[in-house]
Amino acid sequence: MKSAFKYFGLLILGISLFSCTDVVDLEVEAAPPELVVDGLLSNDRDLYIKLSQTSGFFDNSAFEPIRGARVSIYENGQETDILTESTDTPGTYRSNFKGNIGNQYQLRIEINNNAPEQILGTWWSTADSMKRVPTIDSLGQMSLDRNTIPQAFFPGEYAVMYFGDFEGVGDYYRVSRMLNDSVFAQENFFITDENFDGFYFGGGLFPPIAIFGPFEEPEVGEEADSLSVRLESVSEEFFDYMQVLNTQVQTGSPFDAPPALVLGNIYRDGNPNDYGFGYFRVVAASENGIRYTP
Repeated sequence: MKSAFKYFGLLILGISLFSCTDVVDLEVEAAPPELVVDGLLSNDRDLYIKLSQTSGFFDNSAFEPIRGARVSIYENGQETDILTESTDTPGTYRSNFKGNIGNQYQLRIEINNNAPEQILGTWWSTADSMKRVPTIDSLGQMSLDRNTIPQAFFPGEYAVMYFGDFEGVGDYYRVSRMLNDSVFAQENFFITDENFDGFYFGGGLFPPIAIFGPFEEPEVGEEADSLSVRLESVSEEFFDYMQVLNTQVQTGSPFDAPPALVLGNIYRDGNPNDYGFGYFRVVAASENGIRYTP
């Protein structure tokens, strides 16, 4: 009987402790909204710029677009083109303007309304030159495994890329891949020529670069997979920006360093210490593709 009362008492104590749990509402002071810029100027695609503003940490809604801005592009110090805001996607500005390798470009943004006061004003991107890009001579198909050159962890048929780096250290490339017209999710694949300046991949001592694989065998009646690869020349600054950004995204263990502020290349007119977020990229590109042959 004594034991029964003992366990009954512990049960009542447990229930009482559970019922005394309080919900604590944390009052976190929200930071003021900041300008966010995402844009791309290339030699082969239409120019686009997306303008938005940051939202609160606990706000699950998407970033608010910034409408009605005046967005223009400068080429070698002269205003060359004014972008038009999309009627379908507010805050997205487009133009069919394309850049030329060797020229320098800057983005200018005037925001006079439709935004919080601290975002109003004129903003610039840091001047950036469009850098040369190697031609992707071809994409080939090779059977690879752990004993081949290049090696592959899983044996099978792979797509390999043939291209040559330019003479002179300091070239940075971003590779993006598309399988059956679908871009690889969250892909950031970069190459630098720090250790292979002037090398040609696919001839002599250096094998082609395995770019995708192994391919999956198509079902009966289905077409085999097709792969397209885009090679972009990027600035050292954008390369460094993406390395820092990737580091911050991959944090999560108790031993990781606390997240640092990731600054892009957007700043307020006359005050480089007053910055926005995001990046305006200036790239030249080369593309090629292949369809898997079973």
